Amino acid sequence: MENKQITPPRNTSERYFSKAIGNALCILELFQQSGRPLTLSEVRQQAKLPKSSAFRILRTLEVAGYLRRIDGDRFTLGGAVMVPNRPVNQVVEAARPLMRELSHEFRETISLAFLFDNHIEVAAVLDSPHRISMGNTVGGIIPPHASSLGKCITAFQPEGRRERLMRSFSLVRFTPDTIVEEVALNKELDLVRERGYAADFEESTPGGCCLGAPIIGKQGHAIAAISISTPKMRFNDQERLIAAVRQAAAAITQPVPHGLS
Repeated sequence: MENKQITPPRNTSERYFSKAIGNALCILELFQQSGRPLTLSEVRQQAKLPKSSAFRILRTLEVAGYLRRIDGDRFTLGGAVMVPNRPVNQVVEAARPLMRELSHEFRETISLAFLFDNHIEVAAVLDSPHRISMGNTVGGIIPPHASSLGKCITAFQPEGRRERLMRSFSLVRFTPDTIVEEVALNKELDLVRERGYAADFEESTPGGCCLGAPIIGKQGHAIAAISISTPKMRFNDQERLIAAVRQAAAAITQPVPHGLS
């Protein structure tokens, strides 16, 4: 992802505005937008801060658990607390109208997942009105190898990041149909890239089926994905489902901010 200057905090003239806290929040946003570990030098340059100030903020965020240090001199997002994420919110807002349309048409569970630094996470869900349905939870971690959302996002990544996603989660076998052999999984991901959608036929949950399509950023990599999930007993008219979810993903892709990769 290309380096760029982050936006300075708003309302810096506000009487009770804390410049130090504002700078810390901006640095967290910088890490969220980057999608990769950053060095002190990169943070200092992009945040337009003195080296000493940038280091104090990084160290404070590290001690608090918001960041963690890797490879000696690089930092990446930690898991202490979820902080506001502007790119996620932008994609969710762009997706909501399309999610409502899919929910109204198919009456099944519609989910949106977003790619973070080293994991894929559910960002929005519209539940099915049916008594028997497939559920999802906002904030839930998505397996990169055993769900349509995960496979969509993982397939459309550079090789290095694809491998990192796999290592972070590991190839867990959820059902007898889960793909856990590396060669078979790579073939499956190549197929996802070729046809532009992913399928989950009882690979993550017995009796559950799901179809998903990637939401592509400006560099041709998936930043998110949208899916339709349904119990196997109602998994009919697959071609119509595939066409609908692909069309929704393409429509969401159009408004995605150019700064997202």
